[in-house]
Amino acid sequence: MKAIKNRLGKVLIVATIAVSLLATSFAFADTKAAPKVTEGTTMTAKASSVISWSKAKSIFLNEFPSLSGVKYLRLTKDDGVRVYKGKAVKGSYVYSIEINAYTGEVRDSERDYEGSRYSASRVGAVSKSTIISKIKRRVPGATIIYVKLDRDDGRYIYEAEAYKGGYEYDFEFTKRGTLIESERDRV
Repeated sequence: MKAIKNRLGKVLIVATIAVSLLATSFAFADTKAAPKVTEGTTMTAKASSVISWSKAKSIFLNEFPSLSGVKYLRLTKDDGVRVYKGKAVKGSYVYSIEINAYTGEVRDSERDYEGSRYSASRVGAVSKSTIISKIKRRVPGATIIYVKLDRDDGRYIYEAEAYKGGYEYDFEFTKRGTLIESERDRV
């Protein structure tokens, strides 16, 4: 008889907890319907959803009309704000953008010259493809943003940038391909 009372007591406690949790979830549930998002909709900062990736890509390409595609475009946080960060490469230029993920507003955009004035063969440096291979061995599957041979403090070095899984990788190699420095930052 005592075992039945103990079991009944446990069942009542579990049932009471379940009802309490259910009531609490209704009390804190968001009763407002999410705003309907259609092509061309601009979200306000208080909206509960972000613009789509394709909308962010469209904003990127509208900001830089000469581009036909993007190298990468990722949803991330910057200073507590959800943003799309993206990069594209065309010729000797790297295009960067930061888009507010709720409003679609362009927070920052840049066009940087990343070409090299110096010929690798002229200065006895390894090829760009050798540097790219070294980066891909260090960070398999990374998207290479740029590799450039530049003169720094009187010596030639390769500077490179790659992206993978929410991280930006910066590298410096000697002209012979020896790694000088590498850095990984969350984007």
